[in-house]
Parts: sequence; C-alpha cells; structure tokens
Amino acid sequence: MTKLLLAVAFAGFFSNGLVLGQSAFTIGGVTTTVTQIAEREKAKFYEIEKKRYQLIEQTARDKYLDYFWQQRATNSKKSVVQEKNDYFKQRIKVDKTEVDKTIEQFKSNPRLSKMSEEERRVEISKYLRQVAESNLIKDIVEEGIRSKKLVINYPRPIEPSYDITILPDDPVKYGPEDNDTTPVKCRGDDCITIVEYSEFQCPFCARILPTSKEVLTKYKGKVRWVMRDFPLSFHNRAKPAAVAARCALDQGKFWQMYTTLFNNQQSLSDKDFVSYAKQIKLNNKVWQKCVDNPSKALAKVESNFQSGVKLGVTGTPAFFVNGRKLSGAIPFASFKRIIDEELAKKSS
Repeated sequence: MTKLLLAVAFAGFFSNGLVLGQSAFTIGGVTTTVTQIAEREKAKFYEIEKKRYQLIEQTARDKYLDYFWQQRATNSKKSVVQEKNDYFKQRIKVDKTEVDKTIEQFKSNPRLSKMSEEERRVEISKYLRQVAESNLIKDIVEEGIRSKKLVINYPRPIEPSYDITILPDDPVKYGPEDNDTTPVKCRGDDCITIVEYSEFQCPFCARILPTSKEVLTKYKGKVRWVMRDFPLSFHNRAKPAAVAARCALDQGKFWQMYTTLFNNQQSLSDKDFVSYAKQIKLNNKVWQKCVDNPSKALAKVESNFQSGVKLGVTGTPAFFVNGRKLSGAIPFASFKRIIDEELAKKSS
C-alpha cells in the first residue's frame, strides 16, 4: 500500500456536507429542502459543516500517522514504539543555549519562579522537546499531503460572504481620528467596509483599538469602519455602556465615547458615564435625557445584536471585511490580507 486515501462513503450525495434537494419538512403540501434552509441560515450551517470537516481532517491526520509509523516500523523491523522513539531522538536536540533563552523568556512565569534552577531547566527542556515533537509531527502530515499519500476527499467548507447593508444610524468613520468622519476618496459602498460587532465590557474588544487605528491610517480614503453592538449576557454593564455611546452618537460624538469607554473598562458605572460625557464635551442635558429614556437606543442595540446572530456571531469581537468574517482580537496582518484582496478585486 503506497497511498492512504480517505474516502467519504456518501460523497456523491453531498455538496459541502448538504444533502442536495433532500426534503427537510413539508407544511400544507409545500416542501422545504435542506438546501433552502442552508441558504437562509448559511452562517449557522457553515459552523456546523466546519466542525464536521475539522473532525474528519483530524481523524485523517491521526490515521495517517498510524500508517506512517507502521510503515517505518515494518521497514526497520522494530516495534512502532521503538521506531517513534528513535525517530524523535535522532531529530530532536535541545541544547543549553536554547534552554537558557527560554528560561529568560518565561522568567516572570509564577510557576517557574517557585522552582529551583535545576527544576526549571528540566521543565523547560521537557517543554522544548514537546514543541519540537509537535512540529515534527506536523511536518510528517504535511509531507504526506504533498506526496498525496494522505488525501482528504471530503470537501473543505467555503466560508460564505455575507451581504451587510449599512444603515443610516450605524456609526461610521473613515479615518483614525475619532472626530474625523469625513470620507476621503471613497464614499459608501465604494469603500472597503469593515463591520465590527463588539461590546464595551469585553477585554478582547478593547485590544482592537490600536489595530483599527492602524487600519484606518494605512487605508485612509479606502475603508470605512462601522460598529455594531453585541452585548454579551454575562457582562452586566455592556448594555448601559452601549446606550451611553448611542446617546453620544446623537451629538456626532459616538467615536469619542467609544474610545473613552474602551479605555476605561473597569469604570462603567452610570456616574462614570456622566463624567465621560463631560470629558468629551457633550451637551449634558440632551445626552442625559437620552440615557434616562433609553428605549430607542436599546431597540437599536437589540437590532444590532440580532443582526449579528443572523450572521453567525457567537462572541466578541467579530468583524466582517466586505462581508468576509474574522473573529477575535486579530492582528493588523489579518485585516491587511483581506483588504488587499478586496482592493485588488476593485482594480481588476
């Protein structure tokens, strides 16, 4: 056996895991198919299919490794265990310099600080061997894929691109400064649109501020940044903070409040909001009236939240760059990759 091929028994019946044309249910004689539901709920279906693919991919990798070790053991006339041990022993060398460098890197780790010098060296050496072993295993699998000894026949799901309509009451900015909302070069849908789903009590959301500023600086005149509320149920000050920001939007100072709230996540009381309103020079009377009568603001917050749910948002922060989803406190490079691809599409 020179190749390990992993086939899907029902591949002919599936397209990205969906049973083509299969009836999901019938009401009053009218049938709805799985495909029709998937089209309406593509975000949720994608997440399900992604988990299915990941399970198949991991099983394929595990099975390939079993095959790889068995083949080597057969050729060397050793046991699988002995072959694996010899393989790693020949390829993994942890020297003193590497150990010293890693100890210095993790010197503030509380667990290591309680150990003796010898214990630290043993622990770090063990850690470095584990990392090296993990990298070797990754290389084995990747070589198996390159040589086509491992072929995963199940289709990798393609994440859908989502159509997101920017509404008149969505806060939008076109540059890095919080008080600059004037479009430069691009206008509306001509811009690369980044929609952020986040909330003001989420620590990971606050980490995106430097990245968003970098994006809006580098691509000023080419992108627009939109924020939508996605308050998580376990953050009790997320909704009040969202109301405070939306009431600032009425006076054209949403982004000033946005930055202030993220920079003061440990201080989100009603009293703090009043202080921030004064700090960014809002008309306090107008702002306070909005905060005291939050039904309109809360309706928008809820509408934002539901739009995120429909798009498959399950946590914060989440971003859609021209409808392409990114999740988490991601670095500038992740935004750059997609923005550059989208700009290339526009110029082609």
